[in-house]
Amino acid sequence: MSITTSPRPQTLTLIATGSGTAMASVCAVGLLQIEQTLGGIGAVAAISVAGLLCLVLARALARLTTVLPSGAGLIAFLSRAFGRAIGIMIVVPYLFLMLLLVGFEALIVGELVARLLPIPVIVTAVGFLVLTWAVCRAGIQIGYLAQALTTLALLAGLTGISVVTLLAAYQQGDLLTRLYPTVPTLTDFVAGIGQALFLFMGFELLTSHVELADQQAVNSALSGSVGVLMLFYAIAALGLACLPALPQTHSGFVLPQLLLAEQTGRLEVILLIIVTGLLASFSSFNGALLALSRFIYALASQGLLPRPLAKLESRTLTARPALQLLLGLTVSFTLIIYLLAWYQAVILAAAVAAAGVYAAVLWAREWFPFRENERAYFQQVMSMVLALSLVGLGIGVIVTAAGVWQSILLLLVVAYGTAALLLMKPARPTSVRTGVI
Repeated sequence: MSITTSPRPQTLTLIATGSGTAMASVCAVGLLQIEQTLGGIGAVAAISVAGLLCLVLARALARLTTVLPSGAGLIAFLSRAFGRAIGIMIVVPYLFLMLLLVGFEALIVGELVARLLPIPVIVTAVGFLVLTWAVCRAGIQIGYLAQALTTLALLAGLTGISVVTLLAAYQQGDLLTRLYPTVPTLTDFVAGIGQALFLFMGFELLTSHVELADQQAVNSALSGSVGVLMLFYAIAALGLACLPALPQTHSGFVLPQLLLAEQTGRLEVILLIIVTGLLASFSSFNGALLALSRFIYALASQGLLPRPLAKLESRTLTARPALQLLLGLTVSFTLIIYLLAWYQAVILAAAVAAAGVYAAVLWAREWFPFRENERAYFQQVMSMVLALSLVGLGIGVIVTAAGVWQSILLLLVVAYGTAALLLMKPARPTSVRTGVI
């Protein structure tokens, strides 16, 4: 799907790639929401539980990838286990909400630029989408090394600043007060775990790299990415707990990475965070656009979307019609989120969809053809219990989302309704080999 001459990526490179996919700028906003609900130690505990669930999920994904090594990833696994219709109904809403998150990410880019230049947030956001789309349309994909470097720079910068913030709170003598502001209720804590699943959302896309990397490297990177994310989010959550009152912003949402950087009082640190954030957003969106264009191309090849979308440009092997559709969707979603201020609702709806997809993955792990004959009955039962727990976490996110639960439900209805509309159009046979369904 892209022009590349890169060597086969190794485990450490894939870990950086998987961490970078999940560690988008919008995740920092989600992290702040959890911090404001649970407080320092409570937020770390919720992140840790969500991370442990994702470690189990990583092992399940490794099994699925070993049995069915496909660049199509989730849609291939769930379609093989449960059938095409169920696979589409589970995965399409997840990808739909990922597109909404892309729109949110573009607005974050606008907020970052607004700290440097007097340009309206929405103007920069749309310009960012168009620029990244043009790069993808040319068949240019950011290489593994570039993705790894931007991820490491952002991770190191924010981790370092969080540690400095913690030390400053310790020196002022109010560290414990910051880290233990209140004791969260059990309901809030359970909902916080569900929200924390959002922070890991995207690491599972490493399964699509199996056609470019060694199987063992992908399997190890799945667990490694979750471990890196757990550590990073825990440190960042503690750093956020030591921040003062939140300032006014240009766009109605707060960027924790900038809050942490501004606590240092050093212009070069603020510029570093802005630049690394912009680069991370660009590389993340570049990869997401190319991956999602492949998915749309595959659906069109199956007859579920208009046939013109199943075209590849011969020189760069990019699905240009699919990319054009994605540009229109992301720009539209960006405008909708900006005008309706659906910042919290989009994050929480994505968390609900992620919980559903992750539960389905654990369920598929125990289904033909992925279940091993020698797998113990106890392991099967525990996998099913965890799957049901993930569904419960998703429901908990909605129930406890005071003030925005209607918006969350609306987004979910649109997302799952879109998947249902796709299934209403009968698939037709095609000679195009997609490896998806």
